[in-house]
Amino acid sequence: MTLDNFFGKPVGAAVLFLNNFHFGGRLNDLNRCARLVPDDVKGMASMLSPDNSAESAGYAIDTLVSWADDAQKNS
Repeated sequence: MTLDNFFGKPVGAAVLFLNNFHFGGRLNDLNRCARLVPDDVKGMASMLSPDNSAESAGYAIDTLVSWADDAQKNS
């Protein structure tokens, strides 16, 4: 299992990594999260490996959406 550190990369790299788990089905959510909570998107992507399941990546994306909702409410 190899983990990548997405903090040194553009947030788009983390979005693409997370997007691969769902074949583009969550791209709109991920793009919104990248605008509102980019460091969190990088963090979630850094904690997952390509060996993780789509279910665990989906949970991570759901959490990011929740955090993006909070960020939007508080802005």
